[in-house]
Amino acid sequence: MSGTRIAFEATYTSGTGQQQYRYTVVADLSGVLSVRDMMSPFGLIMDSMTRLPQSVVDDIQGSMAQVEALLSLTSAVNGTATFVAATTVVITFSTPMPSTNYRVQLAASDFIPVRATSKLTTGFTIETGITFTGTVGYDVFV
Repeated sequence: MSGTRIAFEATYTSGTGQQQYRYTVVADLSGVLSVRDMMSPFGLIMDSMTRLPQSVVDDIQGSMAQVEALLSLTSAVNGTATFVAATTVVITFSTPMPSTNYRVQLAASDFIPVRATSKLTTGFTIETGITFTGTVGYDVFV
């Protein structure tokens, strides 16, 4: 029996000297990236009133891009889907997968909700939450 990765996590620090922030970037089973365990110099951030310096926000975006890049290095299939005033694009594999037991990581060019649906051995569908014109990158992990 082999293990199945259900999440990938990478922990980062940002800031200088005594003004260090720490956070963890998580890629879940669905390929959704998020940030958790955000620590300010004064402890865990648990309220909506704590402000983050712009440099930390920039570092978080860079860290998320690094996680996407790391995951793309280990993906079985990757590419970019182009949407033109659409809510779905069908991705077809050149070689079918052995089963539908694969994971899809998605990265939209804009801040929109995206998900992978209709997984088949021959491909899957990328679905957006709105009518979209732009690109969505994808990585498939087996």
